[in-house]
This record gives sequence, structure tokens and C-alpha cells, in this order.
Amino acid sequence: MKIGPTAVERIAVCFLLFMATGVSTFARSSQTWETLVTPILLGALSLALALSYGVVISRAFIALIGGYLALFLVQLVVFGSFHPKHLVLYPLNLWVAYTFVNAMHERFFLHMEYLITRLAGVSLVIWSLDVISDGAVRHQLSGITFGQPYNPIVDSYILVQTFIHEGIDSVVPRNSGFAWEPGAFAVFCSVALLINLYRTNFRWNHNRGAVVLLAALLSSQSTTGYNILLLIFLAKLWRDLQGAARMFLPVIAIAMISVVLSLPFMQEKIVDLWQQDLDQLARSATSEWNFDQPVAAQRFLSLRLDFGDFLENPWTGYGGRDSEMLTQRGALNIVSISGIGKVFARFGVFGFGFFLFSTILSSVQLSRSFGARTPVLLAVVILMVSLSYSLIEHPIFVGFWGYWFFVYAGNSISAQSRTLVGSDRA
Repeated sequence: MKIGPTAVERIAVCFLLFMATGVSTFARSSQTWETLVTPILLGALSLALALSYGVVISRAFIALIGGYLALFLVQLVVFGSFHPKHLVLYPLNLWVAYTFVNAMHERFFLHMEYLITRLAGVSLVIWSLDVISDGAVRHQLSGITFGQPYNPIVDSYILVQTFIHEGIDSVVPRNSGFAWEPGAFAVFCSVALLINLYRTNFRWNHNRGAVVLLAALLSSQSTTGYNILLLIFLAKLWRDLQGAARMFLPVIAIAMISVVLSLPFMQEKIVDLWQQDLDQLARSATSEWNFDQPVAAQRFLSLRLDFGDFLENPWTGYGGRDSEMLTQRGALNIVSISGIGKVFARFGVFGFGFFLFSTILSSVQLSRSFGARTPVLLAVVILMVSLSYSLIEHPIFVGFWGYWFFVYAGNSISAQSRTLVGSDRA
């Protein structure tokens, strides 16, 4: 049986997607390099795509890599240490994202939506059966994992569903879907929902894909996911309301925010995030029972820690020299989860400036390409994601915020190569 080009593209995007889920050590190695096979496979897949689609390396991309290497050399001189992983990891991530979006263009995002929607649908079925059976499904799958779990909180992992040990009390268990935890699953569902609404002109009626993604997002009970969903609803209202009616949007926004914040798990999570104390976390990280396992700071504390690192080296960032991090200097076994914090702490003002510039232009361009009329929505979503997760470093998300720079900065694109496939899917 002959496999068509659409199927080949979806298989490639599916592999990239599962590497981004980061549940297994194999998948997480796309960023940690614990298993070198993973980055080698990603690089080989990207090279195959580049050769198959005739992807040309643009002068803008060469300038980007040149700028990165120049920054690396400056960091080498400033800190006097060479970090080969740092030298290769980020250019590889940029290259993988560059080849995928230049080979597929907007189809890259449509394939993501297609795959996440179906994976979320399967996860919803499994999660619902577990809820109905009062945890029987989770119990039966306990200990079954595809690959070695990266995080010890993972109890079982069957590619389409992850069950974890979570220290959060909730009336209904939170759904981790195919990701390593509920918040990450919510991010994938939110991004897929946004692509769906872009593609369907924000149509909810008879839009089964949007319903599946919405239900999956709600099942995650994630603060990040709910905040993004609220933002999407407000953007739709802005599109639908005309003239003076838009004056009522702030009132509607306040009402919707109040409803979201009134949810019990939202209140508890926000209080925990805001009140997390570095000294208390440091004691936990150095306790005998937790000495070998890094403790992750929550998003607000992570941002504070990263900003402190940024102030130490605002122009160059600390690059690959992790020993320059304040937590490392204090011998604290604490890691930051902030994506945007890592950008300005690791790459300084120039790296952060490029990220912000490219994110905004990519948001504007994708909105224009799909006729969404929400030029800054994607940029705000990416920034919200980056506050809580370092997913923005993975090629699949680099493809979002780097889209304009990769595809449009000095490139001309034929109409045929930019044809949107699957535009009739619901």
C-alpha cells in the first residue's frame, strides 16, 4: 500500500509531537540528551524532510545561527568554559523547526491539530472510564510504561494516556492525557484548539474537533489551560462584537475571570503558586529524603529566580554555564520551570529580544494566513505557555514562535507549497 504525502507528513509531525510530550526518558532526551539517539533521529528526520522538499537555507536563518554562534563565543570568553551541548542543542532545535515549517508551511499546524485532536479523544475515553470505574483503569495499568518514565511521578504510560501520582486533591482526577502532567496536556489541547478555531473562522457549531479539545482541556483542570481558554473566548467575543458593543467587553471579561477564579482547584493552585517560598523549597531540596531528586520551583518563583540570574548577566546571559545560576551557587537542588525566564536568563537581552520580536510577527502572520483577525492572540498564548513551561524550547513550539522568521524573512513562497490541506475537517 502506497503512503501518500499527507500521511508521511503526519507521521513526521507525530514523531516530533511525542518527543515534545516528554513522558519517557527517550522523548525528553530531545532536550536533555540523556539518550543521544533521540537528537540524532530528529536531526536525520529534518535532513530527510529538507532533501525531500528541497528546503533552502535562507540568508536570514544563516544570520540567526551566526548570531547564536557569536553569542556563544562571547559567553565562552566571559565565563572561560566550553559547553558542547549548548553549542549544538539550540541550533539543532532551530534547524528542526526550520525544516518542518519550510517543508509544510501552514500544513505543519494543521497536522498538529489533527493528531492532538485524535489523541485527546482517545485519552478522554480512557480517563472517563477510569473516573466511572473509580480508578479501576488506573489500577489495572499501574506499572505499565512504554519506555523509562523521565519523572518518578509517572505511574503508567501507554502513549495515549498517562497516569501520575499527584499531590493535588480534586473531586475528579486530573487528566494528563498523552503528556507528562495535566498542565502540559492542557497546553497541547489549547494550542490545537486555537489552530482549529483559526481554520474554521472561530466556528463552534458542528465543530466536533473543537468540542473534543475543549472537553479534554477541561478534564485537565489546569490553571494554565483554563487561562488560555478564557483568553480564546475573549478573543472570539472581540471578533464577534462590533462598534460600541465592544465597550462591554471589559465587564464580560471581569465576569468570566471571576467565574474561573471561583473554581476551588483554581483558588488553591493560585494561592500555592503565589505563596511558594524559596527558603522552604530549599529545605525540601536539601532534605535527606529528597536529596537526589531536583525540586521544581513553581512558575512565579521560577520567574523570580530566572530574573535574578538575568540581572547577573543581562547582556550575555549565562549560556550553557549552569553553575552561574543563583540556585547552583547556593548549592540548592532547585530547577526553574519558566520557559520565558530561561530565555532572558540564558541568552540575555538580545536572545529575549529576538524571541519576543519573532513571536509577535509570527502571531500576526499566522493570523493573516488563516484569516483569523486576531493578530496578537497567538503571541499572548505563547507567552502564557512560556511562563509555566519550557516547552517553547522544543522544536514543535519553536515552529510557532519562529514561523515568520523561518518562512517569510527574505523568502518567497509559491502558492502551491502553501496550500492548506484538510481545511474541510471539523
